[in-house]
Amino acid sequence: MPKLADFAYHYPAISLNILTGNENVNFQGGGIELAIYFDDKTPEKLSYQHLMDESMVPVCSPEYAEKHQLYGNLNNLRQCTLLHDRQAWSYDSDNSEWNTWSQQADVDLAPLQRSMGFDRSDLAIIAAINHVGVAMGRKKLVTKRLENRELIMPFPGMEVRCEQRYYISTLSERQWPKINAFIRWLKKMAEES
Repeated sequence: MPKLADFAYHYPAISLNILTGNENVNFQGGGIELAIYFDDKTPEKLSYQHLMDESMVPVCSPEYAEKHQLYGNLNNLRQCTLLHDRQAWSYDSDNSEWNTWSQQADVDLAPLQRSMGFDRSDLAIIAAINHVGVAMGRKKLVTKRLENRELIMPFPGMEVRCEQRYYISTLSERQWPKINAFIRWLKKMAEES
C-alpha cells in the first residue's frame, strides 16, 4: 500500500479497487481482475506469475523487547505472547508460522505458549508495534517498519525462508493492457524491495 502513489502517478488513467480477504477469489463475478496470493500451492485453473519469495522473522517493538529482555535471549521468548496470522496460507494455518520458524531455526517453544491469532498478517504486525507481543513477520512486508525502528528483530540471524511465495493470479483469457501494466508495476516494486 505505501507504494500505490507511484502507480497512481505513472498510470493516472487506470482505476484500482482493492479488496482484502482470505477466501479464494471468484474471478467470474464482482469485477475482480487480479489477485495476489501468498501460498505454497499455485492457484488452480488460473494463470499465475511468481511475484516474490519471502522469509519469516520474529519482530516486536523495542519497548516489548526491553521489557521482556529479549535481545539475543531466546529463552525469554517462552514468556511472551506470540502473534500470528491464523490464515497465512490456503488452509487454516493457526500457528503454523511459529511452528515452521521454530523447526527451521531449531528453537523449542513452550507447548502451551500464550498466543494471539489474527486473520491478516498486518494485524499481527500492528499488535506488535503496540507492544502486545512478538509477531511472526514476513520480512519483505516489515522491512520499512524495521528501518524506522517501529519494530526490531530481537534475535538477529534467526530469519528463515518460507516455502510460501507471493503469486499474481488472473484468468488466462483476461490479459488486458491495464492488468499487464499493473503486473509489470507490481514486479518492479517487488524487485526493488
